[in-house]
Amino acid sequence: MDDPLDDDARTAFLFQCGESPWFAISLDKSGANIPSVNCAEGWHYRATFRLGIHEVMPVAIEPEPILRGIQANGYFVWRMGSIFGTSQ
Repeated sequence: MDDPLDDDARTAFLFQCGESPWFAISLDKSGANIPSVNCAEGWHYRATFRLGIHEVMPVAIEPEPILRGIQANGYFVWRMGSIFGTSQ
């Protein structure tokens, strides 16, 4: 549950496109808002974590582009090893 005293962090959900290097983060536990157009295998839930500037990420990516992507689109998609994502 989100802590109302810490408005920086939120509960987020990590998904992976099959076994590919494509990942997505959404605030929607079902991941239904993540586009499936480039993910024929479907998005598979991998982890729940706290998303915020000062929180530890479950993957090797900085939180700032994820936060921008979620604010703009409701989700963030990227390829592992790439800095490109939906916010750019």
